[in-house]
Amino acid sequence: MGPVIGDSNGISDEEYLVLRAKDALKSDPYAAKAWMITAKTLFPNNFAVQFEAYHIEKAAKNVKEAAKCFSAIFQKFQDEGEMWQEVQALTTSLRSDTEEPDAVFLRDMFSHIPLDVQHQLLLMTAEHSEDTMEHCRLLLLLLRRFPQTVAQHGPRLVDTLMTAEKHSHYQNSVNCFRKLLVCDLLPLLGSNSVELPAKQLFRLLHKSIEFYLCYLMSPSKAIQDLPELESKIEDPWKNLFVIQEAMGRKLGWELSAMFGHSWNKDLYWQKIMQFHQTRALLGDDHPSHKQLLYCITTFFLHCLHEYVSTLDSGGGEVPLVLVEAFCGESDAVGGSVSAGTSGEPKLKRRKTEMADDSSSLTPLLTVARPGNMVVVHNFLMAVRCWDLLHSSDSLERDFTKLSQHLKLDSWLNGFLIDATLYKGRFDEALNKIGNLAALDTGVNAALRKYLRLASTLYCQGLFARSLEHILQVVTSLPSSSILTSSAHHLTNVLLQPSQSNRHLHFLPLTRPQVLQYCVRLLVAALKHQCLPKLRPDNDLAIGHIITLLQFDWPLEEELMTHLMERIRQVGSFSYSLFQNYIVNVDVLEEFMYLSTEQGGCITLDIMPSAQLTSQRRISTRGADKGVKEDFKLAMKRQVARSLEPLDNLIIKFLTSERDLLLQSLQ
Repeated sequence: MGPVIGDSNGISDEEYLVLRAKDALKSDPYAAKAWMITAKTLFPNNFAVQFEAYHIEKAAKNVKEAAKCFSAIFQKFQDEGEMWQEVQALTTSLRSDTEEPDAVFLRDMFSHIPLDVQHQLLLMTAEHSEDTMEHCRLLLLLLRRFPQTVAQHGPRLVDTLMTAEKHSHYQNSVNCFRKLLVCDLLPLLGSNSVELPAKQLFRLLHKSIEFYLCYLMSPSKAIQDLPELESKIEDPWKNLFVIQEAMGRKLGWELSAMFGHSWNKDLYWQKIMQFHQTRALLGDDHPSHKQLLYCITTFFLHCLHEYVSTLDSGGGEVPLVLVEAFCGESDAVGGSVSAGTSGEPKLKRRKTEMADDSSSLTPLLTVARPGNMVVVHNFLMAVRCWDLLHSSDSLERDFTKLSQHLKLDSWLNGFLIDATLYKGRFDEALNKIGNLAALDTGVNAALRKYLRLASTLYCQGLFARSLEHILQVVTSLPSSSILTSSAHHLTNVLLQPSQSNRHLHFLPLTRPQVLQYCVRLLVAALKHQCLPKLRPDNDLAIGHIITLLQFDWPLEEELMTHLMERIRQVGSFSYSLFQNYIVNVDVLEEFMYLSTEQGGCITLDIMPSAQLTSQRRISTRGADKGVKEDFKLAMKRQVARSLEPLDNLIIKFLTSERDLLLQSLQ
């Protein structure tokens, strides 16, 4: 039988009705809708009719009607390819935040689909997908939309993701499957009453720590096989804490509770210590052992990461390095000049005494800016955690395994150098610095290495060797064109009173501050090596010190006063480098005064004889007027150089006069 209502072209009744609806849609939407209602009523089991009705509602932006049509199609025509293409477009829009009109419409439409159909649609779409990644994404979408299904589908999805990662043979844990497991699935499992075996909970916690640490250590922060937009993780530590709290809660851990909210590091450390002390006698097999291991490890890594990030100029700050600084009027090896009654430096202690004393006392830690105090706090917390993790054979063994698996060397190496320096284990620190040198190739690696070597050798009283590394430091300094601060803004932070007689400082790696530290280190070494003894070449050492004190003048004015008094007591002073390097006006005035009758008529051999007409030393004792005038003219020439850049002058002094400096330090 021919068409009942069709035309002579031989099209079917269904096609005829659809064509009439399409034609009417251009001029009369209501007529088009009437034609489609007729078609749907006459042919309820025809996919083309039903799908066209959906398209008409979609084109008209009728969200509710489109949802109604789509629900009916999905339930009746699950074998149609066109339907699955539309389903794919719908699920894609649900997983994205794009504001494109089609995607926005599909998301709105989905919200008007009955919940049971939503559930069925997402589940069937996931099962229909042949791509593992797509399958996992769709199941995650289902779990987010229907949390009540987490218990049913969550554990199976865990296995699917771990198996997919294993078979994909990724080189590290920062990959698409691990990201879905750790960042997307585990928070859903944690917030649900899903029961998982303890062994699997440990495994999931371990995988989470590994993922976030590798992500934090990755310079690019790229996740393999994920687009850049999906690779961005806003707050990795907060996410890890959520998992730590959730997995710990399922394991019955009391130490995990504090990871679930804002917390204070000092309070958490107290909680850890209380927990450790009350369970110290329990065996390694007791559940509290693993609780302590994982909780203290996560806490340690958090403090360590913040510490390392600050040192490496995270957030745009200036990079730092931990070095031995100076205590009051007495430096770390007891060698400095006191401004008190005797004016004599303390005697140098033996290295073994220093190491023993420093390990039993807590050094003072300082920073250049108050805003950097967080680096001190994180360092001390990390040291405490490290010591606790090595307080028993079992904790040390398990933590060592964990750290090797997590590949923590890039974070630990620098920290362990700082920790051994802090504890006064200088030989161990030197070994670690040497081992790190072959691994660290960062921008500031060489500067840090030489500063650490100079600082540590100074602590051991090996001043000549320390000087060699100071010279390497000054040749590694950034050029003066990229100064980050002026020498005029330097402070006396390197010199602090400390009951422990040890002071460590987080030194900013800027040209002025690094140079100031090198100057202070050499001054302390020269004071210690020469001033306590009546050596024939003391004038040379005093001249070196005076030259160096110019750099951050007048911060060491008291020391200069002491040196001038010492010259008065001796009655003479000879320094052949005076003309080359002494340009500070205040210092020059002091020497001018020493040459006067009021200043003691001190015999000064500080200018080349060619500049003096009589080729005699400067002295008022029997000297003629011409010699005095020559001396005044020579000093005026020195004053005229007072505006020379002091950083360049000091660097020239250090590099050019190496042999004379070594002579005074040996």
